[in-house]
Amino acid sequence: MATIENRSRYIVAVKNKDALQRLFPYSELQRAKAYCAELRERGYKPRLDQLEDAYLVRIRQKGHKPQQFTVDSLAEAESAVARIEAERKTGLFRDYTKAHNVTFADLIRRYAEEEGPKHRGWETVEKYKCRGWLDDLAGNLAQRDAQRKAEIAATGKAVTARKAMRVPATGIEWMSKPFAQVETTDIEGYIRDRLDVVAPSTVDREIDVLSAICNVAVKVWKYHVADNPMNGVRRPKYFNERNRRLKSGEYQRLIDAAIEEDRLRSIELRAQALMADARGQAALRPTVYQKKGLIQDALAECRAQAEQDYEHVALYETWAHFQTMTAARRGESLNTTWDNVDLAARTVFLPMTKNGRPRKLALRAELVELLDALPRTDARVFPISEDALKKAWARICQRAGIDDLHIHDLRHEGISQAAETGQFSLVDLQAFSGHCDVRMLLRYAHLCTTKLAHRLDAAFATTKLKTETTQVHRGRRRVRAGQGLSVTEILADAPEAAQPKCAKLAPSTPAPTTSPAQGNNVIAFPGRRAAGAQAGGR
Repeated sequence: MATIENRSRYIVAVKNKDALQRLFPYSELQRAKAYCAELRERGYKPRLDQLEDAYLVRIRQKGHKPQQFTVDSLAEAESAVARIEAERKTGLFRDYTKAHNVTFADLIRRYAEEEGPKHRGWETVEKYKCRGWLDDLAGNLAQRDAQRKAEIAATGKAVTARKAMRVPATGIEWMSKPFAQVETTDIEGYIRDRLDVVAPSTVDREIDVLSAICNVAVKVWKYHVADNPMNGVRRPKYFNERNRRLKSGEYQRLIDAAIEEDRLRSIELRAQALMADARGQAALRPTVYQKKGLIQDALAECRAQAEQDYEHVALYETWAHFQTMTAARRGESLNTTWDNVDLAARTVFLPMTKNGRPRKLALRAELVELLDALPRTDARVFPISEDALKKAWARICQRAGIDDLHIHDLRHEGISQAAETGQFSLVDLQAFSGHCDVRMLLRYAHLCTTKLAHRLDAAFATTKLKTETTQVHRGRRRVRAGQGLSVTEILADAPEAAQPKCAKLAPSTPAPTTSPAQGNNVIAFPGRRAAGAQAGGR
């Protein structure tokens, strides 16, 4: 059973008096009638009508869930009822009303609660994006920025915490629309606005999150729409692939700088160990001034002593070699634990990688020696936080005089060096690098070309081209000088080319013989010699 109810607003109007016109919600019919009565008392002739821009459709049928949705016109309501009833009869019915009753912002909240935490990149990317959109949709960050600006203008200092490092997103009003009404143009408008304030790669990652939300909503939560709004979205084009290679001498300078970083770190660790007694004594001093003074004096003495008796730990040096020799990613190396290291087998097991698959790293002999020399005071092989590594890397590059070198460039350098040896196929390089798709390795294919040419020479060394052993002289092909070929060898190689004229000789004609005094490359023909002698006699 289907019912269609007009839920449009009421309008009270007076002819030629537009200033007296008023609109009332569907639920406030009594207020509209009261306003009409007031106008009549004032001597006007008001007219009360109901618009036709909102119709509530209710469909109740046994064996199906009740349907309730709002459309913009009576014709659209009747068409929807007819379509739903026809689809139910044929068994092709899809409930499109759910997508009309939930906003895109509601989908973001549900995704953040149910789906997002299941993903490996949730804590670092997706959570930040989802919370940012909801915060910007409410205008919270923009309000905090305005408040901070007013505080700086008034007192010269901002008191309100900004609580974010991002630029507020604009053009996201469409997220308040029902999911069924979100269009591709809405998302593309957001892309255009966002490109004015952030890099195209950042926008592309945000589109990835929006796409994931739409796909889950349609495929898992069954919010059916006529067309997924992500279909047809044109992503920003950009190229951020890095091909930074270490130049001549840079790797050694990098290692030398890492050794110096290890020296300073080892001295500081030794100094802090020597400071234990001084800190205990400082805690007994009555004033903060005395405590700080004691600690500063003791720290200077402990550092001077630490420079004499510190134990050098090659942590950053080993890490730099590890990144280059194994082509591991930063997170893979920092999360490597000693229980996954087998120095005897020269392997490191990675239970979780970027593509979600475990793999093993092969260790070169010199790297095994460096790892074996590291202390095992922590469960991790490289007990360094990401923030500490970033700061140390900046100091190492500055000390080495190297510009524009990222940590991830060491991975690219390691794969490139392996490719340049020519000893590995692309499949071998894929196992070495851990790429899930061999197409990601095509950027290294050109490094294998020179070695491939030499391998082709070796493979076809026994087969000489015709142009390598012969040459064309005055229209005839001749054997090149220096080939070391005798006529006997030539005739043995192509006997059919030397026999046709001999086959026409008479049976009584003696066969050609070779004079013992002549070399192997001279064949004597007695019959022709005799003929030549007679001609010479005449």
